[in-house]
Amino acid sequence: MIWHRFLQVAQAHAHATAVIGEDETLTYADFVARVNVEAGKLPRRADMGRPARVLLVPTEPATLLLRVFACWSRGLVPVVLREGQTEESLKRISGIAEPVLILSDTTPQHPQHVSQEDAPPFTARDEALVMCTSGTTGTPKLVALPAEGVLATASAIADDLGFSEGDIIAVPTPLTYMYGLMGASVTGLLSGAALRLFVPGAPLTVVQSAIRREKITVMQGPPSLMRLFLAYWGGEPFDSVRLVTTGGEYMTSEMVTDLAKAFPQSQFRLLYGMTEAGPRISHCQSVTEYKGGLCVGVPFDHFEWRVVPVEQEGLPSGAGRLALRGPSVCLGYIQPENKYAGVDTDGYFTSTDIVCTVDDASLCFFGRQDRLFKTGGKLINPLEIEALLMRHPDVRDAVCHAEDHRLLGLVPVAQVVLKEGAQTDSATLIAHCAVLETHAVPHRIDILRALCISASGKRVVATAAGSSTLP
Repeated sequence: MIWHRFLQVAQAHAHATAVIGEDETLTYADFVARVNVEAGKLPRRADMGRPARVLLVPTEPATLLLRVFACWSRGLVPVVLREGQTEESLKRISGIAEPVLILSDTTPQHPQHVSQEDAPPFTARDEALVMCTSGTTGTPKLVALPAEGVLATASAIADDLGFSEGDIIAVPTPLTYMYGLMGASVTGLLSGAALRLFVPGAPLTVVQSAIRREKITVMQGPPSLMRLFLAYWGGEPFDSVRLVTTGGEYMTSEMVTDLAKAFPQSQFRLLYGMTEAGPRISHCQSVTEYKGGLCVGVPFDHFEWRVVPVEQEGLPSGAGRLALRGPSVCLGYIQPENKYAGVDTDGYFTSTDIVCTVDDASLCFFGRQDRLFKTGGKLINPLEIEALLMRHPDVRDAVCHAEDHRLLGLVPVAQVVLKEGAQTDSATLIAHCAVLETHAVPHRIDILRALCISASGKRVVATAAGSSTLP
């Protein structure tokens, strides 16, 4: 299903560029040939009565992408692992996923004939891709996505953004994350575009040089990465870029203005998505706040959705957890004995994202329910505090989290990074937050030279229970 769709694209664009890496460039014909080489390391799918999963140990981006498609060419399910796997975590994941193979750079090649046409196709609801969640709320979970979900996500993104041959899509986000793999790479290859893959954590000056030299047309990355990109920008515009997309964290209208200066020929899209339903559930073309939240647009037509009310003082009327149903929604979280959890009998996945509807159609996002906390019995939404701090003219980046307190249980504290040359102190920033209700004013604001950024380009925050990556 997925592989045969890709072969149609590859045959139509055989001599067009598919992947640009650090050391080599592959046409679509080259990519298919290299997929067949990787497929030589894999078994054929057998009738096992369950998905035939292959654990993919993280490696350099082009090879990881080739291995994902190699699995699909053999009717196998790629399980894309996150970086930093320990023997213990790999053993735990193996115990749940029951893989037929763990594929790494040391897996031996077994020369064998690999046909492009005889791969057993997935049916629409067959498990076809497994992604790890970030583990924001604890141990990372394995999210099983159906074959029709891979194609529906790719089609919706490509149609909306107009990906086609001639586009070169920058992919600075690791392919071990939904945004990097599905949001850019698989979608790009299923639409005939070219991918410019960067090693995770590549210096943004390298990315900027590549944009100019290679005439990249699409730039993608979360807001934290974009803010760093702008901090390293020398002032000369990138005229080849026609589209800039970002999402996953709080954005400001000021940042959109700055991006427009750096990319004067580009359109802008603010994305909203999640691992369990695809990297793009909705989008909008501007940054608009609403009652302390961020408007993220109308969900795509292939989704059915509803808001499950949450009884929690301090949230806007009508706010609740977003529930989604549709072809790109996951089958569930993989459980032992080949079972799934997290999707109800009606096919709805109920997320921990707190939203409300605006004008009965657009979603307003207020943050993850697991990021909300109470101080002295009153609700705190870190997103609201971050948004206010980001509006201060001297603040480049900000993050808020909970800290233990002897009397109140938890209290809000914040970390900020100032713009170059700014002299604002913590007391001034706390005074800036005085417009909030008293309980929401940060007890402490630390000024740092830089925030910790995860492999995905998102901010990592310290919490009372350890650290987590913002959704």
